Amino acid sequence: MVKNNTKLRYALFLGCLIPARFPRFEYLARRLFPELGIELVDLEGFSCCPDPVRFKGADQFTWLALAARNLAIAAEENLSILTLCPACTMTLATANMELQNNPELLKKVNETLSDVGRRFENPLSVRHFLKVLYEDVGTEGLRKMVKKPLSDLRISYHSGCHENNPPEIMRFDNPFNPKKTEELLEALGLQVVDYSEKSHCCGSPLTLDGKMDDSLHAVVRKVKDMSRFGAEALAVGCTSCFQQFEIGQVMAARKDLTTLKLPVFHFLELLALAMGWKLDEVGFREHKVKGAKEMLEARLAEGV
Repeated sequence: MVKNNTKLRYALFLGCLIPARFPRFEYLARRLFPELGIELVDLEGFSCCPDPVRFKGADQFTWLALAARNLAIAAEENLSILTLCPACTMTLATANMELQNNPELLKKVNETLSDVGRRFENPLSVRHFLKVLYEDVGTEGLRKMVKKPLSDLRISYHSGCHENNPPEIMRFDNPFNPKKTEELLEALGLQVVDYSEKSHCCGSPLTLDGKMDDSLHAVVRKVKDMSRFGAEALAVGCTSCFQQFEIGQVMAARKDLTTLKLPVFHFLELLALAMGWKLDEVGFREHKVKGAKEMLEARLAEGV
């Protein structure tokens, strides 16, 4: 439950990838957060955040105006935003800060938004779900919700590039040696395994740039390093990173780049399992790393 047993309400911002490719993560969030004392509110009109790298690089003002429109929708309801995607968090939080600090830019953006009947005036909080869990629920709060500690599973955490960067915007954890999400994983009973490639990218941007071989090598490098230090699985809090490690391991094996297979978990799946859900209930049958699936099913059946 949330700290001080105070009911919290957030506007849920899903982004694009989760509804299109991983609706089960939305399902998990909608089921789990109310049990933790957090109400997720649906607001009509949210669009793409939009993308904080390519879209912003191509047309920064339009990027800012679209982000401001999303912010305005939540601000009109006096709600802070909870996102399931670090990139969405970065876009919305960056726009929120830039508009606060630049009245002339805010005026220009609002002139554009007037064409669609919107106006952004009041700054608000934009927070990734991991930050909400850490700051609003806390590690002790999570421990109280655990029904099935995952105490025999050794796992490494991959922190996505946008989870903590830029630190002056995200304001969550050290981007070079993040520890807070690891504390959340330990609260679920997991044995967190540190590794040397911790701050390196998963390689997803290379895939988007068409550099598939480089992208796969990035996946292999990280998975090998996690395995070398004793990890049996890896966890992420970013949907793009989840997709990259899942598909990347399959593609790397087809190209004979590796024989390693580490199961990939989104944090919400681990949270659900610790709260007593079964593998099929969190959608593990849809995972791509097949060999690891059988191993993990057997381990969980034994009471992991």
